[in-house]
Amino acid sequence: MKHQRYPRVSRLRKGYHRRQVDTFVNNVEISFSGMSPMPTAADVRQAGFEMVHGGYLPAAVDAALDALEERVLVVQGLSAGRRGKADPAGEAAVLKGELGAPYMQRFPRAGGFRRGYDIDGVDDFVDRLVTALDNETHLDVEEVRAVAFRPQRGGYREDAVDDVLDRVVEHLLVLRSRAVSDDAHRPPAGTATP
Repeated sequence: MKHQRYPRVSRLRKGYHRRQVDTFVNNVEISFSGMSPMPTAADVRQAGFEMVHGGYLPAAVDAALDALEERVLVVQGLSAGRRGKADPAGEAAVLKGELGAPYMQRFPRAGGFRRGYDIDGVDDFVDRLVTALDNETHLDVEEVRAVAFRPQRGGYREDAVDDVLDRVVEHLLVLRSRAVSDDAHRPPAGTATP
């Protein structure tokens, strides 16, 4: 009997190619031991697999890859030298600076006959991002990952928007892992600190 890492779809439906998923996940897990170079969080986030009949359930694999991406960020943060440590406040300031351009001018445009992302949709979401980076509202990592924009001729270039959203996801994951780490080191309520 073969080991099944994730649930499978029925034979009539398509899911992620099992061998490709297993190979990718195994390689990432081996990299945690230092036996091979560790992929970046972006490498994990951008991993793609063929769709085949009877493959792994995409939602289950996607959830596992999200958790794996967060582990990669945590391990990279722990292994970074003093100068290489993540600076969430500095990264938030850089992101706000990049996203603070005037409305309809925040990203490069696709050519006039090429499709890009809907400018109004992207700008509205960017407004929410900037507000969240100012700590005025909460924005969940899953919300950034799941955002979808309508296509528009001459809209914002998809690669430029996606690159910034990837950095926002990494920033939010670093903040979340730090919050979890801080909570783990905080004494339980009602106990006296020495």
